[in-house]
Amino acid sequence: MIEAKEITHNELEARAERLGINLPIEQTATWAAYQATIEGRMPWGCVALEEDGRTLALISLIDYETHGYHYLRANHAPVWAEQPSEATEAAAIDALAAHVRGRDRKQKFMRVSILHELESTTPVLSGIPYDNTVVIDVTGGDEEILARMKPRGRRDVRKALRESPVTCADETDRAASDFSEYYAVMVETAQRDGFNPAPQSDYEDMIRLLGPNHCRVFAGRDEKGRVVTWSIVTINGTRAVRYYGASLNETMRQHVTDKLVYFECCDLGANKGCLDYDMMAIGSDFSPKLLGLNEFKTKFTKQVTAVAPDRDVPLHKTFYKALTAAKNLRDRKAEKAAAAKPAKPREDLVPIVLGGDIGAYALAREFHEAYHVKPQMLASSPIAAVAHSQILDVHPVERLSEEEVTRVVCEIAEKNAEKTCVVVGNTDALIKVLSNCRDNFPVNCVTPIPDADVIDQVSDKITFAQLCREHGLDTPLTEVVHLAGDGKIAPSAIPFPLVAKPARSSEYAAHMAHGFKKVYFVHEQAELDRLWDALREDGFHGDFLVQELIEGDDTYMDSLTLYMGTNGKAQLAGSAQVLLEDHAPSMLGNPVVMVTRPMPELWEKAAELLESVGYRGFANFDIKRDKKTGRTLFIEVNPRMGRNSYYVCAAGVNPMRALVTDVVDGKGKRLLKADETVLYTLVPLSLAKRYVLDPALAAEVDGLIAADKVVDPQRYAADMAPRRRLAVELTEKNQIRKFAKYYPEPTETSF
Repeated sequence: MIEAKEITHNELEARAERLGINLPIEQTATWAAYQATIEGRMPWGCVALEEDGRTLALISLIDYETHGYHYLRANHAPVWAEQPSEATEAAAIDALAAHVRGRDRKQKFMRVSILHELESTTPVLSGIPYDNTVVIDVTGGDEEILARMKPRGRRDVRKALRESPVTCADETDRAASDFSEYYAVMVETAQRDGFNPAPQSDYEDMIRLLGPNHCRVFAGRDEKGRVVTWSIVTINGTRAVRYYGASLNETMRQHVTDKLVYFECCDLGANKGCLDYDMMAIGSDFSPKLLGLNEFKTKFTKQVTAVAPDRDVPLHKTFYKALTAAKNLRDRKAEKAAAAKPAKPREDLVPIVLGGDIGAYALAREFHEAYHVKPQMLASSPIAAVAHSQILDVHPVERLSEEEVTRVVCEIAEKNAEKTCVVVGNTDALIKVLSNCRDNFPVNCVTPIPDADVIDQVSDKITFAQLCREHGLDTPLTEVVHLAGDGKIAPSAIPFPLVAKPARSSEYAAHMAHGFKKVYFVHEQAELDRLWDALREDGFHGDFLVQELIEGDDTYMDSLTLYMGTNGKAQLAGSAQVLLEDHAPSMLGNPVVMVTRPMPELWEKAAELLESVGYRGFANFDIKRDKKTGRTLFIEVNPRMGRNSYYVCAAGVNPMRALVTDVVDGKGKRLLKADETVLYTLVPLSLAKRYVLDPALAAEVDGLIAADKVVDPQRYAADMAPRRRLAVELTEKNQIRKFAKYYPEPTETSF
């Protein structure tokens, strides 16, 4: 039987030493003395949880008085001698609760760190608990510390050491004498990140009362001697913890904090006797509000450390239930108040969109809707609906080459040096341009695309098929045809008719300008042989794929869009069933009518695939369901949102809001699901209805139209001045002529 035995702080620390436990600083007598100086807090006592005379765990508790009631809190405790089973932990917490009830009836609940989701516990009423952290090994010296980081961490630290304009030092004595300049940086950080800083006296008291053996202040100063970044670090035994940190907005992108953290690691290991440096809290599914911390913190080590999160243990259940109800009511009122506030322009944000087609306009509209800002668009020949837009500014360029994109982006960024420029593109070719030139952009630019090697891995349809197989996703039967050289190409073993298309779209784009199609539907071997000869004659020496033809018309195609956040997890998912695709040769396969609908199982599997290769940014999957067999086949993935990105917005989640929340605000959230059902169209409704042969789908389309659940990304109420309205009308009328020419009658195969 597990018992709770009251002990002194001296006894707690002595037992910890005998057990070889390095106590968290919050479980020491020093911390208890510091807490006693804070209004509304008082050390309550220490408890040993024992079984048959053997110490299982130790805990120091602080009495918190707030809003007229008391509760007990134990930071990072119980501290276990050995990892407990769920049954052992449950019995120990029950024993602790019984001990508290027996000694102090005024305590309404306990907030303690608990590994398992026990029946006796609930999620915390307040605060942001976490179950993962980053612990850096600071032994072995400067180079070994650097070598143990992720490649991204080593790269950023080395860049900071070369270029970051700060000098780092241990400034504990200086901060103890006057904390005002450090506090000013914390105030700016709080305004940026949306929290209320503690009073300056709280930081001053912490430094003074814990003393230099337990609390150090590190800072980075610029050439003018200003503090631009700082950390308060607690130390107990061999463990250091980064308790607080702050930095100025103007230097965030100069890697000043990377340089400071590396300095801290080296100093703590070499001069303070520390073995580990805990960065304190990163996000997870348990604590999604902290996901914005992950990109920065996780690069300093290759491992993530699991910890027991805080949970509440109600002691007076009726009272605790009332507290929960009151909190829920306050939350609902706060949500209503926030929703009622008029939208204001996001003055710190400058979207830069590459391209002048409908896909680029969709991104611009998403930015404008989300943040009421005017995107800057780089275009060589924008369509009329873009050229006459009032929600964006067009920067004409001769062509969207790496040189021109770099030049114009740098000009825009330098004119907006105090703002964050988000640079996006929406075609394979433009993603490649951004991949090659983003390192030349100014520090106030963010370009949320995957790394080049990841793009190559998923865009190559051969390796994509391999990844699909590894993650339990089906793909069409495929042959790879190498067109390099002049050797004879063997006949296809796949039955005709079949499909032929380039393995890598980016290296094929130039040949489409010479009249080659995006996708070929081939009926016999002679036709395929003629295609190989024509491609070689035109100078194409890449790979082509020959695939089985999957039966079913356009309505058997699906589109799936994901945003993989800086934490490596999916932060946005949306999907749609295609009803009609473009049939013009150069646009073949681009959806023009879709019905959005959630596909959670496919979202999960696709996200796992992308997560396995370290994917970051937007991805769009083409999927087809086999009419004959019912198989769901993943055709390809594109490293971008896709021309029809606005269908995700129409389904309930603005993709640019998800993007900015993650890469600009650093507040990546739990997976956002675009799960509303709407009719998305780029063509007149008469076409949308005409080409749907399935009676059930046709009835669904009629129902969505009747319910006014129809969205056309070109028709934006905030951007329908007469000239642009006319351009949109003419564009859509032209769709009628295009379909009459290339696909005059609907067929069961869409041929």
